Amino acid sequence: MNWTENRKLLIGIPLAVVLLFVFGAGGWFGDDEVGALEGVAVRRGDLRISELARGNLEAKDSARLVNELEGRANIIFLIEEGTRVAAGDIVCELDTSGHQDRLVDQAISVDRAEASFVDAVAQYEIQVIQNASDEAEAVLSLELAQLNLEAYVAVEGEWDGELARAEESIVLAEESIKQAEETLEWTKKLFEKGFVQKTELDRDKLSVTQKRISRDQAVRDRNLKKTYGDRAKRKELTASVESRKRDLEVVRKQAAARLVDYESERGAAERELERQREKHAKLLDQVSKGVLRAPEAGLVVYARTKSRYGGGEVPQEGGEVHERQTIITIPRAGGMTADVSLHETKLDKVRVGLACLIRVDALPGETFHGRVAAVAAVADSGSWMSNPNQRLYRTEVALAAEVPEMRPGMSCSIEILVEDLSDVLYVPRQSVFLDGGKTTCFVSDGGTLDQRDVEIGRDNNKFAHVIAGLAEGEIVLLSPPSSWEPAPPPEEDAPEIPEGAPAPAAGAAPVVATPAADVQPPAGPVASAGGPGGQSMGNFTPEQVKSMRERYEAMSDEEKAEAMKRFSGGGGGSGRSGGGDGRGRGSRSDGEK
Repeated sequence: MNWTENRKLLIGIPLAVVLLFVFGAGGWFGDDEVGALEGVAVRRGDLRISELARGNLEAKDSARLVNELEGRANIIFLIEEGTRVAAGDIVCELDTSGHQDRLVDQAISVDRAEASFVDAVAQYEIQVIQNASDEAEAVLSLELAQLNLEAYVAVEGEWDGELARAEESIVLAEESIKQAEETLEWTKKLFEKGFVQKTELDRDKLSVTQKRISRDQAVRDRNLKKTYGDRAKRKELTASVESRKRDLEVVRKQAAARLVDYESERGAAERELERQREKHAKLLDQVSKGVLRAPEAGLVVYARTKSRYGGGEVPQEGGEVHERQTIITIPRAGGMTADVSLHETKLDKVRVGLACLIRVDALPGETFHGRVAAVAAVADSGSWMSNPNQRLYRTEVALAAEVPEMRPGMSCSIEILVEDLSDVLYVPRQSVFLDGGKTTCFVSDGGTLDQRDVEIGRDNNKFAHVIAGLAEGEIVLLSPPSSWEPAPPPEEDAPEIPEGAPAPAAGAAPVVATPAADVQPPAGPVASAGGPGGQSMGNFTPEQVKSMRERYEAMSDEEKAEAMKRFSGGGGGSGRSGGGDGRGRGSRSDGEK
């Protein structure tokens, strides 16, 4: 048997198991008679919600020896795996001949960089002294201009004197107006009694008007001084100060411009010297890292590098290793962890801190306790070769006890305890179906069937928690009536049937709803007239085969083992006395399985 035949056989066996697990063993070998539908009672009691998975043991803490040489390097010596070493023992040597040649050239470059740096520092210090002298002269000119401005704006300064004279002129004009108005009042009284002529009255009125005009002119002169005279003088003096400031800024910028060349040369020489020294120190460090020593006593274990094909490569003498690649690990005492890959559909149940039960294959009959320590945030990229549509998330489970018999790499099964429910109702998973986007059950009551919407909580691999819709003791069917057709979800349109394609049969297989269902079986006719037991592999469309294969790959190892068990002994025979409906939903003899 060649590889092609072996590969077909390996693919065919899981596919056959999926067909038996999804549609039931009876559908393969039964006749066309319809058997009685079986049911089970709704139970009340304690229900443990858990998830089962397979994994491998790893050391919780280990010393890692990593290739710290840049680029790639060849291994010229590697100690044998499994050797017990003491702290400081050489366990690996890498080829560093190229680094040693570059180290000699680098020492010469360091000496040249030091000479250039000393000359650049001297030129820079000379220019700093010259710049300080030029700046002092510019600062003195600025201070003199600021004193002139302060003398003008100071209290009782030049501006206050001019403003006071203008105010005094207004006061004198106001007094003249008062005198003229008093004279006018007496003249009016004398005119009314006929003692003065009208010309004298008009003269006094004109005098008042003249005094008022003089007062208004004095006010305008004062306002003009305030509005424009003061502003003009202030601008003149302020402009002088700003001019001196600009002169000072020019001097400083010119000094900086003259200094920048020397400063740039000094900085460049300093950085070049630092760079050459760092390269020299780095080469020294690289040469020293060509020898890997055990940081502590322990057992040597080769590090396996992950590959996209699911395997791993181990280092060997003459082989090449890349930078930061782990070459050797030395496990430390302190316990073990289990590395598990969980399907994406189980992530909503699993969280950090959940308790776990671990059973190691090499230690039969013993159960160990642990907790979920970490769940990866992104899917493992190494699982895409086996199935591009499968998404597995790496999960780490820390064991509580330290067991000396455990070794890294041992296989184990992990049961993650999600929740322990007390005094709740529960039914088998296969008794819950999807209808129009809702979960429903078929309740048998004295020979009559009642389709009832139910609210389902979490589930384990066998039973689902019933929140509402059922009562204790009611009988629910493990398969729906043959005439029942599930309605599509309301948010999804029914698939279009291509022209010329046969219409689906009236008794299409229903979609079984489980709260943690990974992939639903196809809702279409399964049985045909050809092949043993009335069915053959050729009757499934590629989409149906793909769907069943995805569901099988998403099963845990325990579910796969249960399916194999049912395939080997749970559904054997070329027929059945109870008959069947051609959909794998005939009468069952295994109760709640």
